[in-house]
Amino acid sequence: MGFLSKLGRSAKSVAKQNVFEAIIAASVLVACADGEIEKKESEKLEKMLANNDSLSSFKKTDIQRLVAKYSGTVETDFRMGKIKMMKEIEDIAENPIDAEEVFVTALSIAEADGDIEPKELEVLTEIGRILGLNLKDYGINA
Repeated sequence: MGFLSKLGRSAKSVAKQNVFEAIIAASVLVACADGEIEKKESEKLEKMLANNDSLSSFKKTDIQRLVAKYSGTVETDFRMGKIKMMKEIEDIAENPIDAEEVFVTALSIAEADGDIEPKELEVLTEIGRILGLNLKDYGINA
């Protein structure tokens, strides 16, 4: 196997890892936006992550560990956690397919309990702007 082939696979692995981290960061950030992760949000988050094809190469324990880590970061200090989560999200902003997947996952988490709370909407708006998305395409008038 040639060097360029190995390099290409390594780049794909990093890209998958970045999408993995961005999806979880956005989901946790939206779920924690109103101060706590509600049971319905937590259940929806777990189901969505378990059924996400982009995350199929990651073990369930890896997903749970990163959710716990990011949740702990955001719950300890929302402002600092938000900065860290937004950096993870920003890492995939150049890929429109990944950006849309991250945003739609976060939007679904926000809608899990039936209503998008104002603080969740603020976070979604920020995520959408960082990702360069037109929020109106997703039914958000911000």
